[in-house]
Amino acid sequence: MPELKLQQSRLDGRYDILECLGRGSYAEIYVAHDNAAPAGAPTTVVIKALNLSLQETLDAEMESTLVTNFQNEAVALDRVRHPHIINRLGHGTAIDLANTTFHYLVLEYLPGGDMLALSRGNPLSIQQATVYLEQVCSGLAHAHKCGVIHRDVKPQNLLLTADRKTVKIADFGVARLEATEGAITRVGTNIYSAPEHNPLMHTAPLDTGALSLPSAPLTPAADVYSLAKTTYSLLAGESPRRFAQHAIRELPESLQNHYWSAPVQRVLEKATQTRAERRYQSVEQFWDDFAEATLRPTEPLSAEHLESRRKPSAELEVEPDEFTQAPPQARFVPGPTTPVPTAAGTAYVQRQSLHAPSIDKSPRIVVQVDREKQPLAPKQSAKEIIATFPDRRNGRVAVPVPARQSSKKRSWLVAIILVLAFSGMLLATHKYVTSRWNPIADIPRVGDLFVVGREGTTTTDVNLRPAASTANTPIGLAESGSRVKILSIDSNSNWYEVQVIQHGRAKTDPYSSDRGWINKKFVKFD
Repeated sequence: MPELKLQQSRLDGRYDILECLGRGSYAEIYVAHDNAAPAGAPTTVVIKALNLSLQETLDAEMESTLVTNFQNEAVALDRVRHPHIINRLGHGTAIDLANTTFHYLVLEYLPGGDMLALSRGNPLSIQQATVYLEQVCSGLAHAHKCGVIHRDVKPQNLLLTADRKTVKIADFGVARLEATEGAITRVGTNIYSAPEHNPLMHTAPLDTGALSLPSAPLTPAADVYSLAKTTYSLLAGESPRRFAQHAIRELPESLQNHYWSAPVQRVLEKATQTRAERRYQSVEQFWDDFAEATLRPTEPLSAEHLESRRKPSAELEVEPDEFTQAPPQARFVPGPTTPVPTAAGTAYVQRQSLHAPSIDKSPRIVVQVDREKQPLAPKQSAKEIIATFPDRRNGRVAVPVPARQSSKKRSWLVAIILVLAFSGMLLATHKYVTSRWNPIADIPRVGDLFVVGREGTTTTDVNLRPAASTANTPIGLAESGSRVKILSIDSNSNWYEVQVIQHGRAKTDPYSSDRGWINKKFVKFD
């Protein structure tokens, strides 16, 4: 299972990959830091990468289908932009550290977890469930008005913000953009998906009521079915497994003695009918009855009050100014085939390419961002250093000694020679150690310490690089006259790591990085 090599790397010159959240059949999910996030925008994002090699070797038709579905998810998210639907922030095509080409989407990061984790073993109260379901109904109703049917509504695809007050619908990977477009394929999770999503389903007990179901176009009633099954899961704290492919005919025993139990059960039963035409035909209809069923019993209202009362579904409408602006349109298509020699002959593999007028068509190369320092040479002890010196005693010139010299003078001469030899060895050791092994050599100069944090101006157009070397591929550009802030220095070279605070002129590539390494000579301080 060849996984993408994206750990500790920078994608598209701006997204620093932090960790992998999980892997599916053909996609990998990563959390990343956006170094070029606009002012006020969140800097933590999600990267959803399409990996066609996670399972088995794909034929050209299957590969084309997966790429098309991946593009459809981006199209669907752009079409249904809504405060309660996950936001698409960008897209692209890149090459990972193992030279694997892949498409990716940049999505909003929702750290609050999903509704399944929130309710598993800890059922929500009817008040809590109502607050969350109103938000989900608002987003889902808007998607249906835009011609998009989600087809995979379930607690796992309802994500929460950090404060767990806002819920957003995610994973439009199998969404149907047009309800009448093409045949209905088997998608979704069996426990939550409507029967029309699984026309050939045979793992559940035989349902004779479904044998006569005529083929019909997919409608919003399919999402209403999944929404009702999801509602059961939130209230019961367990999945509706015993009602898979069947209507919900009763609530768990622990929920049967509440004032809302009977009316809510009737709403869920109607919403999960096997025949789509017997269900609620819109999310608004479902929400009107569900909200009504959760109200406490009160005195009957007069006919005049009933006519003037506003329906709950009217609150699902969202003002246009609450929508965020869509990023450039994503368009992923399979590229031309490339001949690849194999044991059985020559195979033709499709290369993936990206066509979007807003960015460069060529894939961006993922670069390593962890600038690990080179290991230092092991330090030698004084004994080891001295042992490398030549033995000078063997090369010294013999001192002529008078034949009649007394033994006392000879002893003094030997002592002086030994002292001189030892002094010479100490001097040589001192010079060697101070020149070859300096424990404070790596400490920055005092002048450099005051450079960090200062601001300066670039004297010319200079490329930003991921490391202190011109051998690295540029990841950005600081135009002449750009205002930069010194973040750190490289003590082994004349390079600064800088952050571009203000560009000298408008950026030609809006997705390029504003942080990188440049040579000191291109920075002038005020």
